[in-house]
Amino acid sequence: MIQWDYQITIHALPQRPSYEGTGRIECGPGGQCFIPYDVSAGGLGWLEDLFREKGKQGWELVQSGYHEKELLCIWKKMKEIKERG
Repeated sequence: MIQWDYQITIHALPQRPSYEGTGRIECGPGGQCFIPYDVSAGGLGWLEDLFREKGKQGWELVQSGYHEKELLCIWKKMKEIKERG
């Protein structure tokens, strides 16, 4: 039987170079408003480095999302099961 280990990590996003502090707010049709943040604004190298580092440790990205200048990642890897005997 396959079993999985899971890990949740939170990472600060790079500083946005362009319109930080301009007060730009976007609102959707449902009335929810937010200040947009482009995850790629600081370049994608930091994200590639994160994926490579976790991949070397055997972790696979399951899901990610960002909010308030942080990236939340959910990772999984196959659990080592020791056979009894």
